[in-house]
Amino acid sequence: MKKITDNRTKNMIKRTAVIAVLFFLALAMLVANLVNEQVINADFYREKAVQQYTNETAINPKRGTIYDRNMKPLAISATVENVFISPNEIDAENEELIASYLSETLGADKDELISRMHNKKSKYYVVKKQVEREVTDSIRTWMKENGLTDGIHFEENTKRYYPYGNLASHVLGFTGYDNNGLYGIEAEYDEQLKGAPGKLITAQDGIGKSMPFEFEDYVGAENGSNVVLTIDWTIQSFLEKALDAALEDTKAQNRVLGIVMDVNTGEVLAMSVKPDYDPNSPYTLDADSQALLDAFEGTDEEKREYRQNLLDAVWKNKCVTELYEPGSTFKLITSAIALEENKVSENDTFYCSGSMTVKGWSRPIYCHKTSGHGTETFEEGLQNSCNPVFMQLAARIGKTTFYRYFEDFGCMDITGIDLPGEAAGIYHTNLSEFNDVELATYSFGQTFTITPIRLLTSVCAVANGGNLMEPYIVKALTDESGNIIETYEPKVIRQVVSEKTSETIMTYLANGIDVGSTKNAYVKGYKVAAKTGTAEKHGSEKEKTENITPYVGSCVAFAPADDPQIAILIAIDTPSNGQYYGGVVAAPVVSQVLTDTLPYLNIAPELTEEEKESMAVTVKDYRTLTVDEAKQQITDSGFKYKVIGDGDVVSEQFPREGTAVSGDGIIVLYTGGEFPSNNAVVPNCIGLSAAAANRAVINSNLNIYIEGSYREGVGGEEAVAVSQSPAAGESVQPGTVVTVSFKHLDGTD
Repeated sequence: MKKITDNRTKNMIKRTAVIAVLFFLALAMLVANLVNEQVINADFYREKAVQQYTNETAINPKRGTIYDRNMKPLAISATVENVFISPNEIDAENEELIASYLSETLGADKDELISRMHNKKSKYYVVKKQVEREVTDSIRTWMKENGLTDGIHFEENTKRYYPYGNLASHVLGFTGYDNNGLYGIEAEYDEQLKGAPGKLITAQDGIGKSMPFEFEDYVGAENGSNVVLTIDWTIQSFLEKALDAALEDTKAQNRVLGIVMDVNTGEVLAMSVKPDYDPNSPYTLDADSQALLDAFEGTDEEKREYRQNLLDAVWKNKCVTELYEPGSTFKLITSAIALEENKVSENDTFYCSGSMTVKGWSRPIYCHKTSGHGTETFEEGLQNSCNPVFMQLAARIGKTTFYRYFEDFGCMDITGIDLPGEAAGIYHTNLSEFNDVELATYSFGQTFTITPIRLLTSVCAVANGGNLMEPYIVKALTDESGNIIETYEPKVIRQVVSEKTSETIMTYLANGIDVGSTKNAYVKGYKVAAKTGTAEKHGSEKEKTENITPYVGSCVAFAPADDPQIAILIAIDTPSNGQYYGGVVAAPVVSQVLTDTLPYLNIAPELTEEEKESMAVTVKDYRTLTVDEAKQQITDSGFKYKVIGDGDVVSEQFPREGTAVSGDGIIVLYTGGEFPSNNAVVPNCIGLSAAAANRAVINSNLNIYIEGSYREGVGGEEAVAVSQSPAAGESVQPGTVVTVSFKHLDGTD
């Protein structure tokens, strides 16, 4: 019996010991957990606790302003607000009321709002972002009128505005609803522009209601930096005006583009692609794209995809992201190589039969003048844009040397311009595969591709004394007080050719403005060095689907030729108006932009005697003068006159004071109660020479103002009128000025 009792006692002790061990193990685990939660992870659980009685609202920073080089704001941010609801604060009886009001005021989906309000665990649902302040103020008023203090909230935000609409849209880009940059400078400098967000932490009670004091903590947002561009608003406006006219005139199927650059620094003064878009509403299609969308047949999903493709196409900056064969504009580089390597002199002559056969190619490679130029000097070959001359030059240079210069001029690299999406060219990357045929075709800018910004940057080295520059479009960063944070300076990549080579080519090009394919690039009072180019686009979809031979007609120019300050490139992609040579479709655009830009830059004209005689004269104010006084002053100004009425004092005149009139102008004076009436009919000047158009206009008792490339003594076909305003047949007042634009139509290259 005692033995049984002892066993029971031992078992009881064992069980007690086990229980004690388990108890102490459990206690240890409990203590460990308490230490873990209250000491080791105290911060984590403290944050969890804080989250239960606080609500954190982000404070968006103000995005920096984008300025042009003269501090004209091109992209600005204004304060707006996001409207959000906190379903946990909204009583069930107010859900219908709030949902109805917000759906009507903000265009939100009512059913979606009610569904969101049913989730009482939710504290934050954005109804609409970037709402104008006047709208959010009206919501606050409505809440007060309806006794609502919670449920609907507002957080400060900013909205991007572009004061000049489409101007420089491909340079600026645009932002999304989250204020992040999506294209252009907005994307490239997004980190600098957007700043750093702040936060507002407010207290809540146990059921999620706001506590009766303003906030618990506030961390202010850090506003973004401002970006100052190299773009000049005025020159950008000149360029866009000219490109709009070119697009309408040429009916280009794949857009037109232009770049204006400081030759010596690489600063981009203007850059544009047309058609473009309004960054204030970037998802709105331009008229041409909308017409394509309207004609598209497919499912709704296919139509949405097609619409997005159209938007993607118009958003792309063609100057930087698309490749093309530069054509004869590249002959500037071939010329520079030949001169620099002493492979040609001014006394050398070449012969052009109209074509040339190259080893490795079974067919002749033709000149644009298939009948041939005959014997010509190097200067004449450049001015005539003669392909056989440049194939002969390339053969003299040799493959190895040509290939080395091709690389030195940067044609194997992107430029590094501070814009997104720059494309790399397509060319033979291995010298061993660069044969005689490639050497020949490269010499006149075909069978390889580069971007427009690459081409202009490379040929600027031919014009500025030989320095290859890195192009750039941002001049400086500033803080919100205007203090400079960082500046960007011109960067020389390398010197490629000598100043002597540069001066020689500029002289040859300036001499050719009256005889070669660049006649339409003429600017009155200025020496312009220009080179045109025309390259056929092989394998184009347009060629397959439309009766259009796809070409890119282009022109590059430098002015003044004897001391180049600015460079310009114009390219017309797939013109469909029946003309495609760069000398006809692109050179006139160059002339128009330079005509506006050079005086703006305070580069003084140097007029020849002939140019002085052809200058338009500004009409004076002859009203209140006696008829005899007016007649004498009109005669002294070189005009003719016509008097209507039998009074002694001039009461009205046409053209009026300040009007510019070319040629043998006529001033119509009204006296004795007579007043102007529309009894003169505008003649048709299209296709006429300047002399014939002048006679037709003057004989109709009207005045003429001549625009474009007309001047006497220019080789080749005479310039003819290609447009006029007012249009032929319109009835106008006698003395009205008819503006007639002239163009040479023999600008082959």
